[in-house]
Amino acid sequence: MKDSVFEDDPLRLLRAVRLEDELDFRMIPETEELVHRSAHLVGAPAGERILAELRRLSAGGYRRLDSLGLLEPLGGRIDDRLDRWDSPEYRLAAVFREGLRRLPVSNELRRFAGALLRASRPEGDARSIHRFRRETEPWSLEALAFVGAPELAGAIEEARRHDPAEPLLRGDELDLPPGPEIGRLLAEIEEERAAGTIATKEEALEYARRNAGAVREDG
Repeated sequence: MKDSVFEDDPLRLLRAVRLEDELDFRMIPETEELVHRSAHLVGAPAGERILAELRRLSAGGYRRLDSLGLLEPLGGRIDDRLDRWDSPEYRLAAVFREGLRRLPVSNELRRFAGALLRASRPEGDARSIHRFRRETEPWSLEALAFVGAPELAGAIEEARRHDPAEPLLRGDELDLPPGPEIGRLLAEIEEERAAGTIATKEEALEYARRNAGAVREDG
């Protein structure tokens, strides 16, 4: 192999690791050494080409990138989150975190990564699960893995099975002027419903009257 092979096409650095990963072979020591020496070139290809190679890597492939010095120049880092969920999108989010925005990812992948990154480990009660889902759905199970709480997956799935078909109230049923207070009250009502403290429209209206009135009086 000529010494300029990776200078001629830096994408070969990623492709070499991806082929190792997919075909289960190992580069010879001389090639590994050349990869190490050329690692500074790994970010040179177009972002779309880099992303296409990264999406095909397993968790082991990412560890191989790291061991060859190819991951840090791309802005990635590895910890125990990498192996908690098996999907290309999860691995990209777990490895690149906020740095994922540097790659030409889709808006859907940006939203997915954002859900994982803003997630906080929930408690097991219904209220906490509801709040967690409100922040992370439709990726709550992946987010649970990311924050290290896979034992709560059953609680998420149970909550999904019991999602009500309709909200107890709509915004136009509240005697309030348009504004953010309506959204706040509706969200609180749905949380109370999930927690089991509100079950009927009448109870929801009473909650809204009580809490909207308190807001106006405090103001």
